Amino acid sequence: MNRARNRAAAVLALAALAPAAAACGEDEPRELAGAVRDPLPEVGELALPDIANDGEPYTFGAEEDELQIVYFGYTHCPDVCPTTMADVRTALADLGDDAERVEVAMATIDPNRDTEDVLPGYVQSFVPDAHALRTTDDTQLREVADTFGVSYRVEEVDGEIEVAHSGSLYAVDDEGNLVVTWPFGTSSEDLRLDIEALLERT
Repeated sequence: MNRARNRAAAVLALAALAPAAAACGEDEPRELAGAVRDPLPEVGELALPDIANDGEPYTFGAEEDELQIVYFGYTHCPDVCPTTMADVRTALADLGDDAERVEVAMATIDPNRDTEDVLPGYVQSFVPDAHALRTTDDTQLREVADTFGVSYRVEEVDGEIEVAHSGSLYAVDDEGNLVVTWPFGTSSEDLRLDIEALLERT
C-alpha cells in the first residue's frame, strides 16, 4: 500500500511540474532592436507624391498583413543614406519569401536636387520596386517629417548645399501606426529580426 501511494504521489508531482516545465521552454517574445514610442504615432492620414508612380499620392500605411519601411534622405548623401538603404536591401534579401510582404519608400528632403529624373533610379538601385517620394511643398514635407519625428535642414553655405538630417528608419503597420524607429547604425540582421517579429504580429 505504501509503495502504491508513493508511486501515485510521484506521478501527481510530475504532472504538476509539467506545465511549469513547458512554460519555461516557451520562447519569450523578442525585444525589438528599434525604439517603440508610446503612444504609437499615427501616420495613416499622411501622404506624399510618389514620382516612381506618376506622382500618385503615396499613403503611409501598409497593406493588410504587410509592413511598410520608410526612410527620409537624399541622393547626394555620402554615407548615412546609402548605408541605411543597403542595410534594408540586405535585410529584405535575408527575409526570403516574407520580403514580399514588405514595401519600401524613401522620401527626399532635398527635392531641388533630387529631381524626378534622379530620385527613382537612386531608390530603386537598392530596392527595385521601392517608392520614390518627392514634394517641393516644404509645408507638406515638414508636416510628414514632424509626425514621423524626422529633423532636417537644407541650406546654401558659401555656394555649397549643406544638408543635415536625422538618419532613422521607420516601420509602419497596416493600421497606419508608426510601430518602430530604428536609429542609424542598426544592423541588417537586427532589421531582419525586427521585421520578422513585426510581420508575425500583423
